[in-house]
Amino acid sequence: MNRVDRTVELYNQGCNCAQAVFCSFAEEEGMDLTTAAHLASPFGSGMGNLGETCGALSGLFMAIGLKYGFEPTASKESKEMFYAEIKALGEEFRAIKGSTRCNELLEIHKDRPRPEVNGKPVKRCEHLVHEAARLGEIYFQNKSQK
Repeated sequence: MNRVDRTVELYNQGCNCAQAVFCSFAEEEGMDLTTAAHLASPFGSGMGNLGETCGALSGLFMAIGLKYGFEPTASKESKEMFYAEIKALGEEFRAIKGSTRCNELLEIHKDRPRPEVNGKPVKRCEHLVHEAARLGEIYFQNKSQK
């Protein structure tokens, strides 16, 4: 099972948006599911139900940090490059989904037909966790090829 499918599976099993994305990547990095789920749990629903940054996107950023994050002693240049990559991913997510904010995403999609993944209607945020995992899968593939 690929990470995108695993992410959707975790979401449909009860993980919040951040947990589903983070856990699917963290498992492959050797972190146990319980620890990963605990770590990501506050980030669901736009940071603890505040409606801020999309939890799926937060989960992706956490996964990237787990594998590719920098040490406190990293050079300013390497930190800036890392942040530029994260920003580009966030901008790509925004371009595809219309926002990076939970409240805005829910508002954007509330009057539209239920989103579909592989031709099937999905739970409220399933299309968001799917997209975050898809972008993450591409990011991880590109990084591993460098």
